[in-house]
Amino acid sequence: MTLGSQTIGILGKKLGMTQIFQEDGSCVPVTVVQAGPCKVLAVKMATAAEHPEGHRAASVNRGKKGGKTAKTRAGDGYYAVQLGFEEKPARLCSKPELGHAKKAGLESGMRLVREFRLKQAPTQKPGDEVTAALVSDWKHVDVTGTTKGRGWAGTIKRWNFGRQPSSHGNSVNHRTGGGLGRQQSISKGVPKGKHMAGHYGVEKVTVQRLQVVKVDTERNLVYLRGAVPGHNSGYVVLRKTVKNDRFVTAKTKK
Repeated sequence: MTLGSQTIGILGKKLGMTQIFQEDGSCVPVTVVQAGPCKVLAVKMATAAEHPEGHRAASVNRGKKGGKTAKTRAGDGYYAVQLGFEEKPARLCSKPELGHAKKAGLESGMRLVREFRLKQAPTQKPGDEVTAALVSDWKHVDVTGTTKGRGWAGTIKRWNFGRQPSSHGNSVNHRTGGGLGRQQSISKGVPKGKHMAGHYGVEKVTVQRLQVVKVDTERNLVYLRGAVPGHNSGYVVLRKTVKNDRFVTAKTKK
């Protein structure tokens, strides 16, 4: 795999943490992720001629005089596979979601839908299933998820600011942010991007190069060594890491 290549990934759910004992007797802390099964909802092709049969059917438009003219849809302009994870009840789906799922042979929509761009034409077709077997040959993965929400937090908890002195004369200002404005070249108040108190967490974060310790293909479970963002039962996206062994070795030598 070359650095920065685009490959299909898999959607999943963070289940929690446990430990695995390896053959040499060492104990490895791991995070369990339910990876799949995912349904292929749509396939994007660069040209209309490359679309699977039936996926890009010609549409019929009625003219002003009642005549019918067949109009073929154009290509998408890029290659991609759209995956869905965990079905939700049909009563919770909108009509566009139900119509989109029906094209893939499903009765209801999915709770998590993501698209993976590719450099070559995909081999999957709408309705196919992607399981944890995809991760069996991967040594490391990049995991994308939403971090835990911590509510409104001050500068110490949110940005690791230090406390102010606790000596005599500093009254009830020990955890405040301190001076925020600019006093030298320009005086235009608080600069943009200044670290201040505010909402902490609920951000999209990608943790790179987590080691794949074990893959249970029967139960679609992937055991990862490292910190997986988000809370238990939170949705995550697993991709093959963009940092291969050669890249990490070269960076370590520097």
